[in-house]
Formats: sequence, C-alpha cells, structure tokens
Amino acid sequence: MFRPDPSLSHVPAGREQVVSVIESINQPQISIPGKVPQTVQAHIVGLRNPNGTFAMFVGLFLRQTGESVIYAHERPEFPVEAYRDIEAEGLQFLESMGFMLDNANYSKLSPEAQEQTLRRVPLLHRQRPAAPAAAPDSRTSPRQALARLLAGF
Repeated sequence: MFRPDPSLSHVPAGREQVVSVIESINQPQISIPGKVPQTVQAHIVGLRNPNGTFAMFVGLFLRQTGESVIYAHERPEFPVEAYRDIEAEGLQFLESMGFMLDNANYSKLSPEAQEQTLRRVPLLHRQRPAAPAAAPDSRTSPRQALARLLAGF
C-alpha cells in the first residue's frame, strides 16, 4: 500500500539508480486532502538501492501550485521478487484515481533518452515554482480575449 510521505519534497535519484518510470498520459483533476483541486500529472518510479533491494514511489505533481505529493510504499525496501507486485499496486492506486498510464520502458532507452525522461519526472526534482497566472490586459475587450482563446485551438 502506498501512503503519502510529507517528509519527502522529492526523491533524489541518479540515472543508474532508476529501474522503471511509468507516467500518466492524462491529467485528471484530483482533490488531495489539504490541497486545492487541480489537474495532476502522475508517475511511478522504481529504484534500485545500493544494498541491492528496491524501492518504489508514486508522485502526483499538482500543476497549478507546482507541488509534488509523494507516496512511498509501506515496504521502504523490498527484494526483486516483490517488484512486479508492488508495481501493480502502484498502477492500481493511480488507475483508481482516473489516471491512464504508460510504461516509458526506461531500461531499454539510451542513456541520453533516460536523462531526458528523468528531467520530465517532477518527483525526482525539488519543487518547481508555480506558473504565474497571466494578468488580464485591461485594454483587451472580452471579444478580443475570446478570439485569442479560440485562436489557440
């Protein structure tokens, strides 16, 4: 079972330590206790520990506030034999929230592609600042604002 770990702001891990990356292909709006409901991006990351055991984390990245909520498995270290079962728990956990997930096939990627993949996983990095909301231009009419919005599609 995965539980939120408020002591973690991120999980620092190097490319060689990461075993797998599973990421959401959608961004549903989620309501996390104590947080404003917002669109969320999800990841599951499996790590190999220096002692040969494994660890798994689920990260929810709250797009509006730029926060990561990290869930750690109740077994902080486990043997390779338990890896697939714990990964399946993570998949079920996120799918129950409405996420659709895709395995990045991390271990089959080139080192450069692995680095690129890790750069887009928020739970591996310190909290990113929230994107500032664009202030409306007081000189823009509602019709012009609507035209700009529709032009973006």
